[in-house]
Amino acid sequence: MASDELRAYVDRLRATLTTLGVDAGPLTALADAAQRIGELIDHPETATEAAWRTAATQWESARAAVLDGLRRATLGTLAEIPLLNEMTDAASLATSGINADLDIGPVHVAVRTAVLYVDPPVIPGVDLPPVPIGPFALGAVEASLTPPGSGGGASLPGGGSLVRLPPNAGGALERGWGGSISVPVPPVLVTASAILSVDGDDPSFLAVLGIQFIAPIQLSFGFALDRVGGIVGVNRGMDTDALRVAVRTGAAGDALLQVRPPDDPLAVAGTLDRIFPRRTGTHIFGPSLRLTWLSLGPTGSMVSLDLAVVVQIPDGRVAILGVARIGIPSLPQVLNLRVDMLGLIDPVEKLVSIDASLVDSHVLGVFEIYGDAALRLSWGSEAYVVVSIGGFFPGFDPKPAKLPALRRVGMSQSVPGSGITLRVEGYFAVTANTVQLGGRIEAGIDVSVLAAHGFIETDAILQLRPFRFQARVAAGFSVSAGGFDFASVQLSGQISGPGPVVVQGSLSVSVFLFEVEFDQTFTLGSGPADALPVAEPILDVLAAEVAKKENLHAESTADRLVALTPRKPVPGKALVPPTGTLVVQQKILPLGIPISRLKGVPLPATAGARITGTGPDVRDSFAPGVFLTLSDAELVNRPPFDVLPAGKVLTPPQPGLSTFPHADEERTLEQIVIDTRTGGKRTITTSPPIDLLAAFAMVSAARSEPALSDRTPVLSAVAEQWTVMGVGQVHESATEAHEWARAIGTVAVPSADLAAAVPLAGVL
Repeated sequence: MASDELRAYVDRLRATLTTLGVDAGPLTALADAAQRIGELIDHPETATEAAWRTAATQWESARAAVLDGLRRATLGTLAEIPLLNEMTDAASLATSGINADLDIGPVHVAVRTAVLYVDPPVIPGVDLPPVPIGPFALGAVEASLTPPGSGGGASLPGGGSLVRLPPNAGGALERGWGGSISVPVPPVLVTASAILSVDGDDPSFLAVLGIQFIAPIQLSFGFALDRVGGIVGVNRGMDTDALRVAVRTGAAGDALLQVRPPDDPLAVAGTLDRIFPRRTGTHIFGPSLRLTWLSLGPTGSMVSLDLAVVVQIPDGRVAILGVARIGIPSLPQVLNLRVDMLGLIDPVEKLVSIDASLVDSHVLGVFEIYGDAALRLSWGSEAYVVVSIGGFFPGFDPKPAKLPALRRVGMSQSVPGSGITLRVEGYFAVTANTVQLGGRIEAGIDVSVLAAHGFIETDAILQLRPFRFQARVAAGFSVSAGGFDFASVQLSGQISGPGPVVVQGSLSVSVFLFEVEFDQTFTLGSGPADALPVAEPILDVLAAEVAKKENLHAESTADRLVALTPRKPVPGKALVPPTGTLVVQQKILPLGIPISRLKGVPLPATAGARITGTGPDVRDSFAPGVFLTLSDAELVNRPPFDVLPAGKVLTPPQPGLSTFPHADEERTLEQIVIDTRTGGKRTITTSPPIDLLAAFAMVSAARSEPALSDRTPVLSAVAEQWTVMGVGQVHESATEAHEWARAIGTVAVPSADLAAAVPLAGVL
């Protein structure tokens, strides 16, 4: 209704004028005048000529009181441009809007706005004029290039538009402006799109620039460089979900790579604003290019590839957008294939994703080609890989991977008026533990009152561990006359196994006068189904790892005043110097904590192992999700890697050195003194084989700490410790503490938090 449109206009205008600082009094008068006009429109039986003219006069008076604000509300941020102010007549703005042209050198600028009019109620015998309510906000500014001496009657193939960004739901009424421009500068064509958002404390800016070579730069073998460009955004970030949606529809490639530039500049600005939204403190940048093959001149090329790389800082997220096209430019109806792709590298989520979609693709003018594909590769706490072309086996859930619903890859034929339909589609998917594939063929004909329809489809899934397979097949054919089913045949079957193999089949035949159905299940063979392998005993696995020579090594305590020459290896012995240690370290499992999985196989019960001894633990990085069964919440909140016990220092601290098996020392000690006065060196002594006990005493003395005037550390950092509540156990890592707490049914908290408890007196 006209009254609803009036009230919506006034509500928007009042909100805008309020943000511009207009006093509340004139705004109240404006709302009252609009309310009076709306009442007369809603109740025409009460309307008279005098009442209508009085209401119109009241509105004009209320509007005149806010003319300056109305001008600023109409122009938005462009009101700060002096030339536009000169083009805007406040007196005619309310009734005629803005309808102006301006020439700035060779640039012709056209500014247009519409005006809202309200028709009066119908009063018999009285002809009342409509009331001009006011102008709509300026939505676009058009610009074109006019050659000198043309008298304005001709224009160059260039120009642009400036459009106002639509407000977000609940957001600022004035968000900013976006625009596109195209300027031929032979031998190139320069195109650009930009967005300037002014809502909030920090403005944001986004610009996409492209330079297309009118004559492509030839490379070799028929390849050419057709276009280069780039993107830069300040206080702008990537919305990955919006990017994936825009890739599926082709909007991302059209806006960012100018594959098929939309005629509406608002569509370009809107797409860029959605996929790269405002995000304070985040910035994006990156290059783009277009490669072609077998160029056919101005009409295009047989093959083209557009690529753009967008880097987001400071988190380092990378997006790779690509559009591949194959077609005959002069005959697009014969062949036109387009694949839009999006690759994302997210170091924060530890995820690589690739999404691809066929967009507006067809062959021979009658076959539509469609479909989606996706890849997910995660190296986080729960690593996985998923690849799908056309979707998955019906009912399969690819968790923990998150994928959108994928269209089957296929083609369909439907010629209007022919009565013939044909559809062929399929899918193929691979996950870490399954292989899936399937397809469907469907055909039909509809001639006059007769119609026939048939299909055949199949789905199969193969699970690797434990081994299991399932396959389905279905087919059907039906004939109808005048909308009445005359005859039909439906066939379906399924086979699954092993343990045992089960075959199930059904057949249904329906004819005009009768119907026959058959359903039967067969079992082939016997025996249990395949099961996951039984986990090996933890102690056997750990003993095998400890026995490996690569997991046993000597660590020598280095001394900066002593350099050891290489020693000849002694078969069967690990030689440890008197100042060194013997270390055993493995990476097959974390030690000293309960685990539920080993080598990827679930354990029959939670278990653990440790290496005992008097020496300190040796710690290494482990991924807890590989050895523990964690909930979704724990996967999100636990660290993907944690430093856990991996081995032990085995050198006993007390026994005398003479009690150890020893090897004869054939090396001699050569003491060298650097003479700082002459810059040379001289050998002092050369001695026979050294006494290891005496050498150890010398090294220990040399390693004593120097005396400092002030040994108070300026800054110190210590590893966070965790305490298991109820038993008081203190652990060096969160994973150790949480798993021991889980085993005894309690919780773990940081030791520092436990020592500085928060008093709740007076809170509860």
